[in-house]
Order: sequence, then C-alpha cells, then structure tokens
Amino acid sequence: MSLYDLIVVGAGPAGSGAARTAAKNGLKTLLLEKDQFPRTKLCGGGVTPKVLKLLDFNLPDELIERKVNSVRIHTTEHEYHFEKSATIAYMTSRSKFDHFLAKKAAEAGAELSDANPVYRIDTLDSRVEVRTRSGIFEAKMLIGADGMGGPSAREGKFYDRWKPDQVAYAIESDLPVGEKAVEDFVGPQQYFDIYFGVSAAGYGWIFPKDDHLTVGIGCKLSSLRDARALFYDFVKQITKLAGSKIPKPQAHLVPIGGAAIVPLVRDRILLAGDSGGFVEPLLGEGIYFSILGGQIAANVCTEACSSNKFDSQFLTKYEALCHKAFLDDFGVAYWLARSSYLEEDNMDLFSRFFLGEKRVQECIIGLLDGSVTYRGAQRKLSLPYFKYRLARLAMPFYSKRSLDA
Repeated sequence: MSLYDLIVVGAGPAGSGAARTAAKNGLKTLLLEKDQFPRTKLCGGGVTPKVLKLLDFNLPDELIERKVNSVRIHTTEHEYHFEKSATIAYMTSRSKFDHFLAKKAAEAGAELSDANPVYRIDTLDSRVEVRTRSGIFEAKMLIGADGMGGPSAREGKFYDRWKPDQVAYAIESDLPVGEKAVEDFVGPQQYFDIYFGVSAAGYGWIFPKDDHLTVGIGCKLSSLRDARALFYDFVKQITKLAGSKIPKPQAHLVPIGGAAIVPLVRDRILLAGDSGGFVEPLLGEGIYFSILGGQIAANVCTEACSSNKFDSQFLTKYEALCHKAFLDDFGVAYWLARSSYLEEDNMDLFSRFFLGEKRVQECIIGLLDGSVTYRGAQRKLSLPYFKYRLARLAMPFYSKRSLDA
C-alpha cells in the first residue's frame, strides 16, 4: 500500500484549495469526495472579488452566471440601495464551481477520488488510516474539509456536537423563472437582495443567476420553529415572485463563525472549511475563508512533512496562522451580527441608524470586496451604534423627528 503525504477529505472549496496547494508544494496528495462530480451543493453561490485574489488561475466565463454591482437591503418598512460601479459578487452554481476547483487540484498533481465516502479515520503512531468505499488509504497527515457532520471531525473526536445557538439553518430553492424575468428582477444596476425582519436571528436572500433565482432564508437554529413554513412565507412576501414555480427547497446547517471555539488540530489532523467553523457570521460568507484556510493548512502540512513533525504541539501553528489571517476578525463580525440582526427585535428602528448611513453602506460593500477590514467596520459603526442604543433608551435628544430626518 502506497503511503501518501496528505489525504484531504472533502472536495469543496477548502478541500480543493488545500489539495491544489499541497500538490504544488510537492506533497503526494489524495483528495477524497463522497459524492460523484458534478454533485449538488446547497449554497447561494456568491463569489466575492477577494476570492479571486486567492486563486492562481482565472474562472472561465461559462462558470460565472452573472456579475452583480449592487445590493438592495429590505426591512419590513424600508428598502435601501447600495451601488458600486465595480463587481461586488460573481454568481455561480456551486456544483459547477466546486467541480472546477477539484479539477484544478487534480491538474496540479493531486489524485482525485470522487464517489468514495469515508467510513472511518484512525490516527496511528506513524500514519493516518482512512477507510473508504473503495479501500483503505494511508497518509502521514490528513486535512478534514468534509463539513460540520463529516467523519474527519467526528472520527478525530474534535468536538461532541454543535450547539443550536452556534449553527444557522439555511433553506433555499432555485426558481426557474427564465432569463428575461431575472433581468427584470435585477434591473440595469444588477442587484442582489437581502431581506431583514423575515426571520428571527437571520435573514433572507435572492441571488440572480443566468435563468433562475436562488431564493433562501437562514435562521439561527436556536430561534427556529418551522423552517419550511418560514421559507414559503418569505417567498409569498416577494410580489415579483407571485406565480413562480417553487421547486422543493433543500436545507443544510452552517456554522456561525465566532459563536463557537472549535479545535482545529489533533495529532496528524487539521480541520478546514465548515469542519472548522470557517463561515463569517455577519454576511455568511464561507467560500473565501474556506479556500484561505485550506491553503494555510496545506502549507503547514508541507512544513510538517519536511520536518517530520506531526504532533499537535507543532501543528498548533496552523491555528495561530488562521487566527491572524481571519479567525480573530470573526469575533468582531459576530459582535456586529449580534448588534444587528441576530439579537434585534426592531429592525426598522435599527435600519434608520445603520442602513441609511453612507458609512454603513461603504462598510457592507467594502467587506464584500475586501477593501474594508472587520475592525475598520467596527470603528466606522461605533457612532451609529451608540446613537441607536440611546434611541432604544428613549433619550429625549433622539426624538422621532430626529430619526426621520
């Protein structure tokens, strides 16, 4: 049996990003995926410009279904438009996007084995042993990028389970409305839409694609009652979708980064992507942080193989690098999320102080395209947030007249 330097479990953005980097670094790498490509993947499919900066190749035109320049944010009483001349998101199908990334990993030298689920992972003194549908594979190290409930975290005994307040429940469907209807929906500004106030501790979204709209809603699991009813109620509120065929929605769980401290390292094993909780809790972006985390993991694995050090004490440098690169920002992002939609019961009052302010609009766009840091956003939002808290306390200076001004 041939010994790999690295086995990567899960060929999503984190896994494929890790496998491509490791292979380019010279590691003998095996990339395992439980489903056969192209496989269905539930996700809004918005790729931000900062994702492209992580890639050493271009996305083909046929992979990008639509470029959006603007966002409409809705509350129950108001609608706010944030516009930019440059692209703020590239809309794609995750089934096609993930397949493309996996092929790029194979192109770099990683061995791709799809339709090959992992059943068991054992960490031995000299190697990691992975039992799959097609046999047993061995490697010096393993990167688990197979999701929250995947075998990497479970078999590696990283944690028992996620708590309901650490997880968001997302449910969405692709509505086949036709290309003309999509064009009418997004307008010349090429909008995508975010809806606050449609779910407790969450929000809804409509992402335009080539000939369909990806419509979904998310809610912190601890605040959820009836997800399917919540989804259909949300769709009914959108008058432009009246009469549209609604395929059966699909659902999945998303870790709320910053809400939980998930260990990322065991002897010979690292976690990345959803397995490690790499989803930013304010805007819900996961692709960028998954790819970045996967690349960092691969580089640490390269160092470990070069120095023959596979113990958790050495590998904790991976956690340190992830914290420096993005995990520390997740704490700030979670504060921003809690200060807004996660724990707010008056989104309309909140929106008057935040969504109508130019500095807030600049923050939201800047976080999407990478031009604004989370700490920078926190500084920019501190004054509006202070005013809002005074208004919640019914301070006389902030009368209704001043709110409407």
